[in-house]
Amino acid sequence: MNQIRETMESVRKNVQQNRPKTLKAVLFDMDNTLFDFVAVKLIACREILSYLGEGDKNLKKDPAELFRYFLRGTYGFEDYENIKDYMQERKLFTAQAYRQCCEIYDREKLQNLELYPGVRDTLEELKKLGLRLAIITDADRYHAHARLTRVGLLDSFEFLVSADMTGTKKPDPAHFLFALDALGLKPEESLVVGDSIKRDMAPARRLGLKTAYASYGDWRPTEETEQCFDFQLNTFQDLMGYIGTLNSPHVQTAPQNKNQIDP
Repeated sequence: MNQIRETMESVRKNVQQNRPKTLKAVLFDMDNTLFDFVAVKLIACREILSYLGEGDKNLKKDPAELFRYFLRGTYGFEDYENIKDYMQERKLFTAQAYRQCCEIYDREKLQNLELYPGVRDTLEELKKLGLRLAIITDADRYHAHARLTRVGLLDSFEFLVSADMTGTKKPDPAHFLFALDALGLKPEESLVVGDSIKRDMAPARRLGLKTAYASYGDWRPTEETEQCFDFQLNTFQDLMGYIGTLNSPHVQTAPQNKNQIDP
């Protein structure tokens, strides 16, 4: 443990000496960047089906099947209506069962949250560098606060931008512009870390922000990544090592070991 701390301190000092002087803040996406949110949603779906299966022994208990309802785009990614549609299409809907399923969903996805390895220590090291940290998320404030509180990170960030604050969701530039305005910073003074090429990397780059692609958390089908980001992170801890090379004209990557969850 002492050796790990000494290594982190050495990396921090090296980054502090070499990082671009213009970098003043790091803006983090939340879900699947700080923790695996898809995994806990699948757990919540599994528990909902376990409950529904008590009344229907023939119910196919495939969490991915229910999860796909959240991916349709008919409602929001967190909307309870996705659960309602699933139940109604299988003639399982009752008001009481629906309320119970919603309670199971909220409870399971929250209590099973776990930070990716190294998140807490890395955030502390970034703060020691004098960098300002903020969250830009498509979740609403209530859910964002609940998740950050659950994993003990609510006080780690100076500012949070949520969907209900901007009235829109990424890739709309509003989230990024809102954060920059609140922090009083220029695009070139900030780095965006996120797991989505489409919603995080591409819009941030168009605005002139630096970008670090959290490939370890990207569960989506493979997207075109050529020139869509400045750096690729295969673990959260990679962030410390990349900050010192932000002025490099080439995309920096670590050896590929990307695991995707196929819904």
